[in-house]
Amino acid sequence: PPFIRSEGMIDLNIDILPYASLSKDRKDIRKEEHEVTSTLSHLLLPHLLNRNKLVVLKGRYVWRLNIDILVTHCDGSLMDACSMAIFGAMQNLRLPSVVPVEKVDNAASNAQTGGAGGKKSRASDEIMLDGDIANSVCPDGVLDCPIVITVCLIPLNADGDVNVNVRRVKKKNDSVMIFDACRQEELCASTKISMSIDGKGNICGIHKYGSSSVLGDSLGNIKFDMLPQIQNVALSCAENLYVMMKHNQQENGTGKGLGNSEDAYANFFKGQFE
Repeated sequence: PPFIRSEGMIDLNIDILPYASLSKDRKDIRKEEHEVTSTLSHLLLPHLLNRNKLVVLKGRYVWRLNIDILVTHCDGSLMDACSMAIFGAMQNLRLPSVVPVEKVDNAASNAQTGGAGGKKSRASDEIMLDGDIANSVCPDGVLDCPIVITVCLIPLNADGDVNVNVRRVKKKNDSVMIFDACRQEELCASTKISMSIDGKGNICGIHKYGSSSVLGDSLGNIKFDMLPQIQNVALSCAENLYVMMKHNQQENGTGKGLGNSEDAYANFFKGQFE
């Protein structure tokens, strides 16, 4: 049916298989699915592409994109892995060429025009869809699609017999920042922050987990002086990921058609995230 909208629509659905989650309780899995979907809808979906370019016929028809993610296995940050999958899908997004059909009516009768019928064109509810992939189009904005980087803060306590091999902990509430943390490391984290960052280094959104504010010295809080450090870590990780993807595209993306599913980004995911 027609949509009375001035921009396109994007829906996200994430399904986690029972053996891909730490919990075997279906309620906990549904809660995790809802948390990831809600966070990505806030951090990622508004910046995937220019939604105005998804309009087929203004006020009548728009494209509605459905993103379905099935998680079969995850040994790292689920949020980051889902964002990378969405990024790869957006780079391969091609929309069929659609042309609205115009109707031509006889606007005036022969009596009024002296026997010459006047013609007037108007937009109809019919559209013509070209199924040839060679004529498909790539929506504007997909090349600037961001990815999500999650940084976990794990507190280190200097009291007691704690073996710290990396460095000596000087402050009681000192923390270590970990990128792409596994599930066990996430359970040890006091808090974590997810940032959506595009290829130009722009931060599109920030999400902090938990109900604690960004102040104080308790475990769930983040000190203000740590925010620049977390930002720099996320930006550095995102820059390295974009460089790896660009390098992989140059190596494996040469000479492949638009309809080839085994593209550069698919090969990159297989090599980096399994």
